Amino acid sequence: MTPDIVHVSSAHPWVDNRVHLREAAAAADAGYRVRLIAVDSPLEAPPTPVEVVRIPPRRRLRRMLLSTTEALLLALRSRARLVHLHDPELIWTIPVLRAAGRIVVYDAHEDLPDQIWGKDYLSYRQRAVLSALSHGLLRLAGTADRVVTATEWTGRRFPQARRIAIHNYPLRRAADDTQTALEARPAVVAHVGVLSRDRGVDVVAAVPEQPDFPPGWRIELVGSIDAATDTTALRTAEAGALLRHGGVVGPTAARDLLLGARIGLVPFRRTPVTDQIFPTKLFEYLAAGLAVVVTDTPMMRMLLEGADCATFVPPDDPGAIARAVRRYAEDPALLERHGGAARRAAQRFRWEREATRLVAMYDELLPCVRR
Repeated sequence: MTPDIVHVSSAHPWVDNRVHLREAAAAADAGYRVRLIAVDSPLEAPPTPVEVVRIPPRRRLRRMLLSTTEALLLALRSRARLVHLHDPELIWTIPVLRAAGRIVVYDAHEDLPDQIWGKDYLSYRQRAVLSALSHGLLRLAGTADRVVTATEWTGRRFPQARRIAIHNYPLRRAADDTQTALEARPAVVAHVGVLSRDRGVDVVAAVPEQPDFPPGWRIELVGSIDAATDTTALRTAEAGALLRHGGVVGPTAARDLLLGARIGLVPFRRTPVTDQIFPTKLFEYLAAGLAVVVTDTPMMRMLLEGADCATFVPPDDPGAIARAVRRYAEDPALLERHGGAARRAAQRFRWEREATRLVAMYDELLPCVRR
């Protein structure tokens, strides 16, 4: 099959929610012939019409040297008219692809300069140098035919005429429509997604030892751990049996975990990155009908405006999280009210609307191609 569109990632696994299950699958469902080039993973994903080509996982330096080149060659050999890139390390391929006559879309999942400044394990000088380099990369990324961004904030770095924000809203699932009442579910606080210091892993690890954490409750986490993260606090908390990290799981398993929980947790630290991202986990919590405990930031207030479904807590405060969980444990009516409000709020954050806008972009770039 000669694809119309090839999605390319040298860093993301082939089961990635945004790359495969949302964007590539949306194009395939709309009638485009779509191929995905992404990193091999033993995890499973729901079936889609997307043809998948897997490249080997490699450590960072080898990935940036070898995987990006392999991905570029595979994209060129595919003969796809449109190449949709998903990693900053692939930005250098944009002029090569355009010189080869390909239409190029660059997908900015996060704000790269802000992301670099948030890496406090780097020295100030290292961050300053890398941030300056990242601005040069983004200027090159802005030469793509279109730039897709996960938020409007990230889009400010790119030419207005060529950018479009496609948000990471969850796919609708039939299982989300037949939910068990929260009070009948296990007494579980759930956290899904990447674990790192900026995403509050140390704070979560300290919650079970707080005097206000209610008896009989536990915290369940799934997701990868950022390579720069010190996991000492997490492993110590796991030894206490009230917190368990289930490792990396596939997207379906992560969503299923939420249907067996009562509360969803978004414990971000305040950083330039976390203050602006739309956390996918939040929307998945709403779809699962969970009450939500979330760091109090202007972005979270904006996203949940008018939805009586959350308890806002200060950043870096495990005691406040423990007290919020205790309040839900002691007030079943509040728990059910917030869970019901979460299900209603989830209707505002539906991937189907984003998919329509994404496909319209492809239609503009590839007129008369869709079957």
